[in-house]
Amino acid sequence: MNDIFEWFMVMANNKAVTLIIFVVTFLAIIFYVYGSKKRSARLEEYRNIPFLDDEQQSSPSHPEGKSGEPSHKKGEK
Repeated sequence: MNDIFEWFMVMANNKAVTLIIFVVTFLAIIFYVYGSKKRSARLEEYRNIPFLDDEQQSSPSHPEGKSGEPSHKKGEK
């Protein structure tokens, strides 16, 4: 068991293990995103959220705007 820890203490061995861990993690993320057509379509819709207007994002049940101030109609104080 002590030999395993000594093997990890060598920096050249750590690089290979780290590379394998990162590649497997990257491939898992890619598989998660593109593995299901439903999930892929949903994530494609999410990428456009920053470009939507503020009016589309606010819900009618919440009358306050993004700044936290109540929204007023024209002419009201």
